Amino acid sequence: MAGPARMNTSLARNALWLMAAKTVVFAVAFALPLVLVRHLSQTGFGVYKQLFLLVGSALTILPLGFVMSGFYFLPRHPTRRSRVAFNILLFYVVVGGLAALVLLWQPAILEALFHDPTLAALAGPVAILVFLMVAFSFLELLALADADVQAASLLIVILTLTKTLLLVGAALVFASIEALVYAAIVQGLLQAAILLWYLTTRFPGFGRGPDWSLMRAQLVYAMPLGTAAILSVVQGDLPSYFIAHYFDAATYAIYAVGCFQLPFLSILSESVGSVMIPAVSRLQLEGRASDIVQLSARLMRVMAAIHFPLCAFLLVAGREFLTVLFTVRYADSWPIFAINLALIPLGLLTSVSDPVLRAYPEYIPLLLRLRVIILGVLAIGAWLAASHLMLVGAVVVVVVVNALDRVVLAVVLGRALNVSWRDLPLLGDVGKLAGAAVVAGLGAAAARGLVGGAGPLVVLATSAAVFAAVYLLSLLALGVPTPTERAAARGQVDRVLQRCGLRRSPPGLRGIPGEGAP
Repeated sequence: MAGPARMNTSLARNALWLMAAKTVVFAVAFALPLVLVRHLSQTGFGVYKQLFLLVGSALTILPLGFVMSGFYFLPRHPTRRSRVAFNILLFYVVVGGLAALVLLWQPAILEALFHDPTLAALAGPVAILVFLMVAFSFLELLALADADVQAASLLIVILTLTKTLLLVGAALVFASIEALVYAAIVQGLLQAAILLWYLTTRFPGFGRGPDWSLMRAQLVYAMPLGTAAILSVVQGDLPSYFIAHYFDAATYAIYAVGCFQLPFLSILSESVGSVMIPAVSRLQLEGRASDIVQLSARLMRVMAAIHFPLCAFLLVAGREFLTVLFTVRYADSWPIFAINLALIPLGLLTSVSDPVLRAYPEYIPLLLRLRVIILGVLAIGAWLAASHLMLVGAVVVVVVVNALDRVVLAVVLGRALNVSWRDLPLLGDVGKLAGAAVVAGLGAAAARGLVGGAGPLVVLATSAAVFAAVYLLSLLALGVPTPTERAAARGQVDRVLQRCGLRRSPPGLRGIPGEGAP
């Protein structure tokens, strides 16, 4: 048992590092759109969202997830680590450069994609931005692939801070989309410099150049997963491109705010996924499918404790939530936001399925066929909705297609792990968490009705307080927390009370510095 115990401790420590870093990132990144909506016009904010829709799509799609090959090849080829890293950089620079050249050669692409002509007029700077963001975007994942979790955590914080400071500064001083583009270019140059420094210091012999046989092996590994990832990203971004094409930038801003997703959820999912992927892969190599099922169930329980209450609360107080964050100008985003909330509980299936899929690559061809079919359905549905100027209809199509995709994938992978009805008790607490979230939502709705005439901030705060109290009481009544979790929670509360001077330390600890000593 010592081996699994050490693995669990290591996983927990790595996840803690990533969560700490990404919590800082969450706080910083969360503030960025809140500043921009208050200093840009609605049209300007819409163009900003279109710009980073384009950059984000290029960043995710073009490299084919090639950096993920590092998770496989770095530990298996310790003497060729520098060549693995150089191959990754070379691939990213080439695809980023090709994308930039295409935009410079055919700036009309931007006119075809977006209803607003602003970005087409900035084709040159946009091309440079796309190159920088694609070519030097993989620093965090490469550090994680090399098991350098602390460095990855630090780099995440530094790059997010600089990006936010540059974009906020551009918005405050110039309040123009041109300034935001140039600020993002400066961020890209900074990111490139840090990446090159990291590669030369962490990978001795990095400058020796590529290894073409290794490059072919990395491509063979990355292409199937990368193709599946491309289809997944296209599935997520395609409706936004239809909306950006058929609607003006101001209306697109309404749609983008309605599709706002809390950064915390993606941070949580990415952090857990980064440590779950190698853990599940090890268990698969050892033929321990039942342990993968139990580990996945524990992950789902932890994620459900956050996803379910968040979804229920925002269904009750989401209108006030949007108004407080994005001002009353974006109140029309509420119907879109309400429908999009269905993606929060569906995120549980994504968080659990992705590590399992990477450990069972033989199911990737099936996933590709599934994604192609679903993408066709999505494209037709989103095009019909957008071309008929139906914003809400486009969102409904997205949610339904995503639900179909994730449920089918979960079923397929469940069969790969021989999951049966006998494993259902493993999800007992997940059902209890859903019930507690529903009860808390009803309590918050009652409280919201009582203070409905107050300002949005008062309504939001009151609803949140009632929801939190009812949710915690419901968890206790349903017996969800384990004895260990209860003891840990009591210990944490005691420490907070002691630090606040509201509770004296136990007699045996008095006189110890920091433990209530006079």
